[in-house]
Parts: sequence; C-alpha cells; structure tokens
Amino acid sequence: MGKVKDKSEYPLSDFSDIVKKAYDRGVSDQGVTVAKLIEDLKIDLLNMKVQ
Repeated sequence: MGKVKDKSEYPLSDFSDIVKKAYDRGVSDQGVTVAKLIEDLKIDLLNMKVQ
C-alpha cells in the first residue's frame, strides 16, 4: 500500500500564516481580485510543499 506521510511534515503554523497573509491582503488591498488572491495563495502553498 501507499506510504503514510507524517502529519508533522508540513507544520500547521506555516499553512495558517499563508492563509492569514492572503486574508489580510484581501481585506487591505482594494485593487486585488479574487483570482489574483487565489493565484498567489496557490503559489505560496506550492512553495511551502517544496520546502
């Protein structure tokens, strides 16, 4: 069967920080679109996975 990944591999605090950053940007930056926020969020999450 498949290899079980350790839950501590990706700390929850990193994920929370990325989501909080996206939320704060969405609230404070009136010129940003939802599509741009989602694009940036995807990039940040992929970068977290790579590290």
